[in-house]
Amino acid sequence: MNNLRIVAPVVGALALLGTGAVTAPAQAQAPGRTQAPAAASLGRVCMFEAERGAYGAGHAAFAVKVRGEKNHWLYGSFGSSNDGPVAGWIKGGTWEKAHQHFAGVPDKDHGGAKYYTRYRCVNTRDGDVKRAQSWYGAVQKRGYNVASNNCLHMSLAVFKGYSETLRKDTRLKSATGNTPNDYYTKVLRTARWEGSHQV
Repeated sequence: MNNLRIVAPVVGALALLGTGAVTAPAQAQAPGRTQAPAAASLGRVCMFEAERGAYGAGHAAFAVKVRGEKNHWLYGSFGSSNDGPVAGWIKGGTWEKAHQHFAGVPDKDHGGAKYYTRYRCVNTRDGDVKRAQSWYGAVQKRGYNVASNNCLHMSLAVFKGYSETLRKDTRLKSATGNTPNDYYTKVLRTARWEGSHQV
C-alpha cells in the first residue's frame, strides 16, 4: 500500500508531461510580486478570477501569452460590467500591464475592494494567439448568456482555441453546469494547473 502511494504521483506527473500540457512550474517568487512570464518558446495561459463576482458564483477572465515573444499577452473578459462592456473586451500588452489591469479593477458591489482576487496559470508546448482571438470572436458573436455562454465559456474557448493540448485535455470539463469559483478551485486543480496566486 505504501508503495502505491509513492508510485501514483510519479506516474501522474509522467502522464502530464507526456500530454504536453504542463512543463516545469513557474519560479517561486516573493510575496506581492507579479508572476514572471514563461520562456519565449513556451505558451502560457492564466485564468483570473473574481470570487465575489456574479453574486458569489465568481467571474473568470483570461490571459494568454504570445508564443515566441518574451513578454506579450492578450487578456480580457466577457460579460462583466466591473472592468469593461458587458459584451466583453480584449487587450494586448506585457504581463505587468495585464496584471496591473486586473489588480486595479474595483469591486463596485463591495466598496471598491479588488474585484479580481486570484489567478492560476499553466505552461503549454503550443500556443496560437490568432486562433485564440478567432475563438473569442465566435463566442462574443453568440452574445452573453449566464447559463450557456458566460465568462467561463469565454475563458475556456480562448484557452482551447490557443492550445490544441488544452483542447484535448479531458480534465478541462465543459463550462456549462460549473460556476467560475468551482472551476477555478476544483477543475483547474485536478487538471494540474499551477497553484493559486493573489492578484
